[in-house]
Amino acid sequence: MLQFNKSAENILNKTADTAKSIKNTDFVSTNVSEIVNGEQTHKVDSKISGSIIFEPFTLKTISETKSQNITQKSELYVKDNVIYTKSSGQNSWIKNSNDNVTSQFQNLKNIAYSEKIFEFYKKLAKDFQVTEENGNYVLTYSGSGEQFKELMVEIVNSASGSQQVDTNTFNDVNFKNVSIRYVITKKFIPVDVETTMDLEIKNNIGSAMKLTQKISYTNVNNVSDISLPNDVKNATELKTD
Repeated sequence: MLQFNKSAENILNKTADTAKSIKNTDFVSTNVSEIVNGEQTHKVDSKISGSIIFEPFTLKTISETKSQNITQKSELYVKDNVIYTKSSGQNSWIKNSNDNVTSQFQNLKNIAYSEKIFEFYKKLAKDFQVTEENGNYVLTYSGSGEQFKELMVEIVNSASGSQQVDTNTFNDVNFKNVSIRYVITKKFIPVDVETTMDLEIKNNIGSAMKLTQKISYTNVNNVSDISLPNDVKNATELKTD
C-alpha cells in the first residue's frame, strides 16, 4: 500500500473533496475585530453557534455581539423556506416567507465549504507548514500581500450570510500579516480553521485593524433534524411587498 504524502497540497485536495460531501454540521463561528484610530480602540466580539442542513436547506443560529458594553442577542431559524427571527428586546418571533429574504441565507452554506476559499488555500499550499497534533493534521501559514483581498471577501461573505462585499471594499487596506491555522482529521474532515489578519488603512496614519475568525465543526453529517421552538408557532408574519 502506498504511503500517503502528507504535503499541504495533498491534505488540502483531500479535504476539499471530503468537504464537498458534507451534508450537515453543527458549527461555532467567533469573530473579533479591533479597530484602532489614533489612541482610540473599538472592539467588537461576535459569536454564532448553530446547525445547518444543506438539503432541504435548514438553518439554526444563535448570535451574540458585544460592542462598547452593549450586548445584542438573536435567534434565527430557516425551515421550509420560512425564516423566523427573535432579537434582544423582542418578546415574540417574527416570520418571513419572502423568497428573496430566505434565499440570502443560502450563502451560509459556505461556512462548511467554500470552493473559493479552498482554491485560495491551494495557491498558498507550498507555504503551509504541516504538523500533527492530537491525531489531526495541523496546517499553518503566515504571510502578507494584496492577494488576501480575495480571502477577506470570502470570509466576510461566508460569515454574514446576507451581506455581500467584493474586493473593491478593501482597496484602501494593506494586509500586513495574515495567519491561518487549519485543523483537519486524518479522514480529512475539517475540525476548525482560524484566520487572523493585521491590517493598515492606507493614507490614514495611526489607523489599523486586527480581525480574527475561528470556525469549529462538530457532528459533521450527523445532524438529522433541526426542530423549531414551540413558541415559533405564534410568530407574527412580517408583511412585505
